[in-house]
Amino acid sequence: MRINYELIHPFLRINKFFAIILLVLLIYGCGNEETPSITEVEEETVKEEEKAALTLPDFGSSDAESYYNFGVDIIKKGDFDLAILAWTKAVEIDPAMVKAHNYLGRAYYTQGMMDEAITAYKKVIELESGKPDSYIKLGIAYRYNEMVDEAIEEFNKALEINPFSAIAYDEMGNALTKKEKYDEAIEAYKQSIAFDPQYPQPHNHLGVVYLLKGMTKEASAEFKLFEKLTAAKKAKLPKGMQH
Repeated sequence: MRINYELIHPFLRINKFFAIILLVLLIYGCGNEETPSITEVEEETVKEEEKAALTLPDFGSSDAESYYNFGVDIIKKGDFDLAILAWTKAVEIDPAMVKAHNYLGRAYYTQGMMDEAITAYKKVIELESGKPDSYIKLGIAYRYNEMVDEAIEEFNKALEINPFSAIAYDEMGNALTKKEKYDEAIEAYKQSIAFDPQYPQPHNHLGVVYLLKGMTKEASAEFKLFEKLTAAKKAKLPKGMQH
């Protein structure tokens, strides 16, 4: 999942030393590869049995659109497994249905199934190669799958299509941070900010890199900007969407 950097700034006011440790753990992981417990194995077995019991409505052997729409409806209820099954059926019927492959990628990514997400996003790009967002999504999946060089390659492809993409530069910065190329990451975040000064995330990420470099004054300034821009963004949302 994406790191919630909103928690970092208040923590800094408590203890900077432990904040740095927390940041390193958040970015690079704890490396915990303990053997699953018996309970965890049993839970996985139950999940597999539940998946086997999933059934789709019968929309016929040629109605890909109905299976796609069913997936869109059922995902709103939080049923990822059934939605994935529906979109998989849709692309079996119509392998060129880009929107179904795209939803599959998003669903797999949300479920932490990065290999499957990567496969889905590759198919999206194969079918529709001109959209930078698809390369960004693939790059993010690569990064979370510890394939950082591949991620950087995809972000560069996105920037070839749209050299002014603030999101692509921000994600490039995240990948460079993962490789501990902090100076290059800083430049990427600054480019993101230059192309979209109202975009909060690169300020937050830039603050993290400054902190990792021991530049606490600069980090604090970026975290404050992140908080300010986030608050302004939320204020523009309808009242029911501000939480």
